[in-house]
Amino acid sequence: MTLGTQARDAAREILKRCDSCTICSKECPLLKERGLPHDLARDALAGKLDPALPFLCSLCGHCSQACPRKADVCGFLRLLRAEYAASGAFSLEPFRAKLADEARQLSANHTFLAAPKGAKRGFFPGCNLAGARPDTAWAVYEMLDQLEPTAFVLACCSWPSATAGLRSQALARTRDLAGRIAALGVEEILTPCAGCRDMLRAAEPPFAVSTVYEVLAPVADAREQDPDQECLDIAVQDPCPWRLDKPVLRSVRDLVWGSGHAVSEMNHAWYRSTCCGSGGLAGLTGGGLPAYWRAQRLEEAGERPIAVACTGCLRTLSGSHPTVHVLDLFLGADPLHPPAFLSGDAAHMGRLALKRRARRHFRALRGS
Repeated sequence: MTLGTQARDAAREILKRCDSCTICSKECPLLKERGLPHDLARDALAGKLDPALPFLCSLCGHCSQACPRKADVCGFLRLLRAEYAASGAFSLEPFRAKLADEARQLSANHTFLAAPKGAKRGFFPGCNLAGARPDTAWAVYEMLDQLEPTAFVLACCSWPSATAGLRSQALARTRDLAGRIAALGVEEILTPCAGCRDMLRAAEPPFAVSTVYEVLAPVADAREQDPDQECLDIAVQDPCPWRLDKPVLRSVRDLVWGSGHAVSEMNHAWYRSTCCGSGGLAGLTGGGLPAYWRAQRLEEAGERPIAVACTGCLRTLSGSHPTVHVLDLFLGADPLHPPAFLSGDAAHMGRLALKRRARRHFRALRGS
C-alpha cells in the first residue's frame, strides 16, 4: 500500500538518520527479530512491511530515546498504526473489546463534571484509576480539594482509540471534552495518568495539564513520619511516556519517601525505563514483547515491592508480585499487601460508584 504524507515523510527521515548501529535493538526483541528501523522504513515505503508489526510494538519510546542520531522510531510506528488501521490493511478486531469499553466510558452514564465555587483547577482520574481504585481516586480528590477548590472530572480521554491508530477520531472526542471542562471555568487539569495527560495536551485545550504527583509532592515533604513503621525498599516502575519528565519522576519518588519508605532504583529507571508490558496495548495483538518486558521488570525488582504511577503498570505487574499504586502507598497502603485491583465488571461498577459518590458530594454543596 502507498503511505500517506506524514508516514512517508517519517519513513524517509528514519532512512536518513538510522545507520543500523543496532543500539536500539540490543534491548528490544521486536527490533532484534523483525528488523532494524532502517529495514522497517524501507519495507514500509515499498509496501512490503507486515501491517501487524506496528501493532506488536509497545510504543514505549525506548528505541527513540536510545538512538544516538535521534531517529523517532516510536513516532514512525504510531503513524503506521494509523495508516494500516485507516486502510484496513490491519483489522482492529483485537481492539474491539477495548474500544467498546471506551465507548461505554464516554457515555452519559459514566461521565460527570462538576466544580465547586471558585475552582480554577480540576482532577481528572481517568478511566483506569476510577475503575481499578475508585476509593483512591476519591481520596485524592478530597486531598486536592482541601488544598484549594477543585473540580471533579470523570470522563474518558479516548487514549485507547488513539493508541489503536484512530488518533483523529480520538482527538475530536478529546477536543469536545476539553470544551466541557473549560465551560466549568477550569484553567488547569491534574491527572495521575500519562495517557490522559498526553491526550489532553494534544487536544490543545485552554488550560494547563499537570500531574497530581507534582501537586502532592510538597505535601509529602512536609509529612511527619511514623517512627514505628517499617521502612521498606521500594522499586519504582516509571511510566514510559514520562521517561524524560524529571519533575514528574521526582515527584513520584517524593511520594514514596513521604510514605515512610525508601526508593531503591531498578537498573532500567528514569530515562532508561522500559515498558511494564502493557504499553501500546500490544498484548491484544499477540507476540512475545509484553511478556518480555514484564519478566524484565519483575527480575529487576527482585524481592522488593514495586510502586507504580500508572494503572496499566499496576494491572500488568500486580498479578504475581506485590505492586502498589504510589497514590495508594501515599494514602497508607501496605506495599507488601496492596489493595485489590478491580477489573472487568468490578471496575465497571467501581466507576459507577465513584460517579454516585461525586454526585452526592456536589449536591450537598449546592444544598449548603
